[in-house]
Formats: sequence, C-alpha cells, structure tokens
Amino acid sequence: MKNINDYVVSIHENMENKIKKIRGIEYHYELNGLIKDLKGLPDNEKDIVLENLLNKYLELLKPIYTNEKFKEIAREVDDITDFFADFEDDEQDDCIVSEGDLVADDLVQKVIGANERSIQLPIQLNFLKDYCISSLISPKNMDQVITWIILRHATTYYCLTNPKKN
Repeated sequence: MKNINDYVVSIHENMENKIKKIRGIEYHYELNGLIKDLKGLPDNEKDIVLENLLNKYLELLKPIYTNEKFKEIAREVDDITDFFADFEDDEQDDCIVSEGDLVADDLVQKVIGANERSIQLPIQLNFLKDYCISSLISPKNMDQVITWIILRHATTYYCLTNPKKN
C-alpha cells in the first residue's frame, strides 16, 4: 500500500516527465527546410521534383479522400501545417497560407470529382502556376506556395492513413 508521500513523488515525476517532453517539442519549422535538398538544382529540375511530389500525393489521396473524412481531420491538418506558417512578415505568411490552402483544397476536390468538377492527373506545375495560383503571388514566393500545397496534401494523407488514437 502506498503512503501519501509515494503519491506525491509519483505525480511529481509524472508531471516533470510530461513537462520535459512538451519542452522538447519544436514548435516552428521552416517551410523552405522541407525542400532544402532542391537548393542548387536548376529551376526546371526543381519543378519536376515538386510536380512529381504534388502528383504523388494527389494519387495517394484520390482513392481515400472524402469530404466527410476530411472534416474529421481538418483541425489536425491545420494544427500540423501551422508549425510551418511563420515567415518574415505576417502579410507574406497570410498570402502563402491562404493561397496554398485554397489551391490545395480545390485540387483535391477536382481530383475526387466533387461537384461535377474534375481534373486529370498528372497535373503540370506550369498549369498550376499559370491558372490555379493567384497573380498576387510574387515569383519569389511561388515555390513556397507550391511547397505549402504539397505539405497540405502530405499532412492530409498522413492524418487519413494514421488516425489519432484517443
């Protein structure tokens, strides 16, 4: 039988361990850090890699994505992607995130054929840049928006295929 002090020690250790674990979590990640391997590649090769990633995740999402399933994980997807949403200035951040979210959601809706709208895979990156992403996005921010779109799809796929255990 435990005495009162045993409970105090046990709870104290439990709290200390949880606090240590929480403090060890990194709360900010660089969006460009996700594609750092592409640094130094010619633009056309970098675009091929990003295009292949985009199409890979859309192919993975196509058979498993439904609006109902996404509603169940939408908050988690936003929470995860928020770790990458901190750029030099808030206006740039808002623009990249809002544009990336809109395009990512629209693409997946078209891929699954929602609302009688569809798009054939594979999607060409130039098509995405020319017709899907707003002209308000500067050329220097284009890679960040495309990376955000891919991150959103990757996170959605991960959350759909790895449900949170309560």
